Amino acid sequence: MATPTLPNPIGWAILGTAGYLAYRAGKKAGRNQEENIEQTGLCDRAIKETMKAAYKAKIKVDDSLRSTKQKYTGMWDEAQSEVVSS
Repeated sequence: MATPTLPNPIGWAILGTAGYLAYRAGKKAGRNQEENIEQTGLCDRAIKETMKAAYKAKIKVDDSLRSTKQKYTGMWDEAQSEVVSS
């Protein structure tokens, strides 16, 4: 019957290298998964900021149109009153 022997130094080196490569692969996969989660959050934040910017622009345009309408409404009323009075 053969007696079990301890692995030789080359076996230990191969086993250690394989373990280290497995550790690095797992660490890289975990980091990639975290980056994907962060990218999703980043995309959502970018879309939300774009929506906020569009809403702010809409408010400014509405205010501008409102003031322009008031300005020209006054001018229209003045023109009508001048035509009626002459």
